[in-house]
Amino acid sequence: MTAEPTMLSGIRVLDLTQYLSGPSATQLLAGLGADVIKVEPAPGGDPTRWVPAVRDDRSAFFVQQNRGKRSICVDLAEVAGHRLIRDLIAACDVVVENFGPGVLEKRGLDYESLRADHPALIMASISAFGKGNSLSHLPGYDIVGQAYSGVVHLTGELDGPPMPAGIPISDCAAGMMVFGAVGHALFHLVRTGEGQHIDVNLVEPVLHMQALAVQIPSALGPDHLQVRRGRRYGTSPPSGCYQGPNGHVVIHLAEPQWDRFREAVAGSGIETDARFVDRAGRLANEEELVEAVETWMQTFPSDEALLEHLGEHRCPAGPVVDVGTAAEVHPWYRERGAITTVDDPMLGPLDVPGFPARFGAQLNPAYADTPAPGLGQHTDEVLTELLGYDTTEINRLRADAIVR
Repeated sequence: MTAEPTMLSGIRVLDLTQYLSGPSATQLLAGLGADVIKVEPAPGGDPTRWVPAVRDDRSAFFVQQNRGKRSICVDLAEVAGHRLIRDLIAACDVVVENFGPGVLEKRGLDYESLRADHPALIMASISAFGKGNSLSHLPGYDIVGQAYSGVVHLTGELDGPPMPAGIPISDCAAGMMVFGAVGHALFHLVRTGEGQHIDVNLVEPVLHMQALAVQIPSALGPDHLQVRRGRRYGTSPPSGCYQGPNGHVVIHLAEPQWDRFREAVAGSGIETDARFVDRAGRLANEEELVEAVETWMQTFPSDEALLEHLGEHRCPAGPVVDVGTAAEVHPWYRERGAITTVDDPMLGPLDVPGFPARFGAQLNPAYADTPAPGLGQHTDEVLTELLGYDTTEINRLRADAIVR
């Protein structure tokens, strides 16, 4: 059988990342067919190999973020390990790293130390705050990025404390930003022959999602700061989260949908209430509108009936879904491939999120049948294939504990 062509076939990526932000980026690159070689620090490898859920010494977290990659294990504390990484970089098109401030610089493996010898190299770095600024020296993880981006400030009830989002949005947004940036850097390389450094941090990809919080006070003054709104959403009441007949549902009505919503609630009194005629009135009387809408929702026998009714009137709405059980409850997740099952050699069938885009030139993710690697599973293979090492040389490195 002829293998399906992939969009990044022939592109080799050296993955110097751990935890989530970097591995999520390189996992997407692997999905488009890049040969991703994950360099894991000896002796234990990527720390997420022990992040729950763990069964039989195998982490489902690690499997989700690292399927489709090859693994080599290198002692990054030794000079011989640094030389080995430098040689591997010379055989790769792209390097992705998310080490803490100064780690690669001390080892001569940062972009500035490499660019003269490798002018076509594309190197992407993920850090808490980016390079060359007053916060560059500080470490940080996802929740720090969330806090600086304004997400924590705007999440929670108005009269309650700020809260982080329920998912690692800063890590994953940074990973997706690197995925997209690497693709554009490769396009630039094809056109010009020039490599480059890509500098991504945990704050800006999420800050870029702030549709209101930055521009509103800039335009209208500091008396118009965005505040936490709890279950309410945006500036178009009655958008938000509601108690349905037997669960929770959401609705999101832009201004053009209001007339359709009035038709949907006909007979409830909402559609004729003078307080709700225009957007200004709905904002001024939001509490009363929200209460009226939630009361109307209870007239339906089930959430499904309510959502079907709203759908018939083309009012955007949906259930509040627990994605841990979504694939069994909502057929869309399997139909779309949004949740897919991988066959892991140790964990068996494992549900994970699928590739989040569909390409006409490549119908399936390249890693569909390739499980996450064991620690150092491909060390010999990679050193032989990329660097031409023979068994004697590899055994010497292993005896010196430089590789595993």
